[in-house]
Amino acid sequence: MKKLLGIVVLGLLWCNISFAGSMNPYQPGDIVENEVVYGQRIKFPLPPGKFEVGVVFKENEFYDTMLYQFDENGVVRWAIHVYATGTTKWEYWNPGYFCKRSDVYFIKKKIGNKTFACWMVNHTRTDITSEKGFWKRVRAYEVAAKMNLPDIMVYSQHEYSKRSKIFGSSYYYNPELDGIPPPKHLEWATNEFHMQRVHKYPKHEKFLKNFISITASLVERFNELNKVK
Repeated sequence: MKKLLGIVVLGLLWCNISFAGSMNPYQPGDIVENEVVYGQRIKFPLPPGKFEVGVVFKENEFYDTMLYQFDENGVVRWAIHVYATGTTKWEYWNPGYFCKRSDVYFIKKKIGNKTFACWMVNHTRTDITSEKGFWKRVRAYEVAAKMNLPDIMVYSQHEYSKRSKIFGSSYYYNPELDGIPPPKHLEWATNEFHMQRVHKYPKHEKFLKNFISITASLVERFNELNKVK
């Protein structure tokens, strides 16, 4: 009986380890197309083309992955961050800080009972200042790879939560590859993409409107893939 009980316990431990490993099945260097799939059920859509997995990280309940797409000259076109928790011990999640922002060019949100969805389009500097966790590892990876990044990227951030689960994605894009000139102002608050200044730069504003349309289709695909109503 003791031997049988030991086998059962070992089997359960093996299942738990296997599930933990399969939640995020990727390794640095993997090439991914169409979708990032966690645990065979959670799916994040990708823009067209091939993406290289750069950083894979787990901290507490969160599984993070960073992927990159390069142009023909090795310049970063897309840098994409996705994360998910699966089921957690928490009954529900509160909306994150970015859901409350009003200082960005575009934001849309819907908050219900133990569920929410937030989506915004913003711009950001590409220097990373974090000294811990996932973003510290992203910085180390980009430095080691001598990654060719612009000073400013435009990005779409989306987060969805229902009860104990939360899923998030950020799609960072290099606007210089679409003909936007390198920024004259490198600080976020004075950059040409800032919501209070972009009207002075018609080319930048046209780009933002087009970017919203493109990333809206990614949000829509996420909802379809994950049966979000």
